[in-house]
Amino acid sequence: MVAGIIPHHFVANPKMAEAYVCIDALNLVQDTRLLSVIIEGDALTVINMVNCSGIDQSSLRALTKQVHDMRSFFFSLSFFYVGRSCNTVARLLPREGRGSFGPRFWIEEAPPIVEQVALKDKWWVNSPI
Repeated sequence: MVAGIIPHHFVANPKMAEAYVCIDALNLVQDTRLLSVIIEGDALTVINMVNCSGIDQSSLRALTKQVHDMRSFFFSLSFFYVGRSCNTVARLLPREGRGSFGPRFWIEEAPPIVEQVALKDKWWVNSPI
């Protein structure tokens, strides 16, 4: 697992912020040389846009085009929507990074509070069905 915080300034709206998160995530995993990647997000509109192969006429088209252009770097790349209740870590990381002046990354680790929340988020993986 890889996590990171990359401050962005002057982002017009939440959808644009989520699109930047997709690009940042792809840049991060590309740098780690991972070839099969699953990215989860809780912004359904943005997840649908990056999964759509049609022409994007939205205000995010430059960002979604960048995501589509980056797909060729990966053997397998999937974007999945997960509800906010399953994505607590994604909301916690920005709070951890508010005092950061630059990017911060974690590979196979994260700040202790983030690791605790991640364990709670994945409780269902190990539970019997």
